[in-house]
Amino acid sequence: MSGDFEVGSYSSCVAICTLGKKISIKGDFALNGSCKTENIGIERVVANIVANPNIRFLILAGPEVPGHLTGKSFKCLHENGIDEETRRIIDAPGAIPYIENIPVEVVERFRVQIELIDFIRVLDADAISAAAAELVVRNPGPFPDDPIWIEFKAKSAKPKGVVVSAEIMLLPEYGMSMTSSTSLISKQESIALIATHPSNIGAKVTDTETGTITIGKEL
Repeated sequence: MSGDFEVGSYSSCVAICTLGKKISIKGDFALNGSCKTENIGIERVVANIVANPNIRFLILAGPEVPGHLTGKSFKCLHENGIDEETRRIIDAPGAIPYIENIPVEVVERFRVQIELIDFIRVLDADAISAAAAELVVRNPGPFPDDPIWIEFKAKSAKPKGVVVSAEIMLLPEYGMSMTSSTSLISKQESIALIATHPSNIGAKVTDTETGTITIGKEL
């Protein structure tokens, strides 16, 4: 699955995630790249790991991502999994730690397939490479189950549009409505109060040669 990462050897047992910064690593690894978000970013890392049973270790290194706290959210995913109803990573501190685009079974496979190595905030490429070399020696062999391939379809953040064909009542108490096809106000008042408690903001309606303009202003 595409992302900000480098592919090494498919047979390697180590994947490296350097969180908020891409760090060039030398040595034996299957994947090495960054991950900046605690939702779709984590989902992509998980999907790429379960697709390769040879990967048995995930090193989390590099700087933590402010606000997202991707590293800590990753650790919570590995330790606690996700709530099956809300799809939220259990106890994750990130702003929006929801795993919505991959099945719960895939998350569980990820949790048992890999051992997570906490090198968060370590930016030294040599130290990360040395840790990877030690893990290669500890290689327990490929995970016994088959690779899992995921068709990743992230949900669009754009809300669905609603088609309105009738008139829209803007201020019923003043008899003002808007024609949906033209977006013009059908009945005008020089000053129309749009909120009486606690706001004193009104709408000034002005006729022009091309239509009607409504401007919000303080009364």
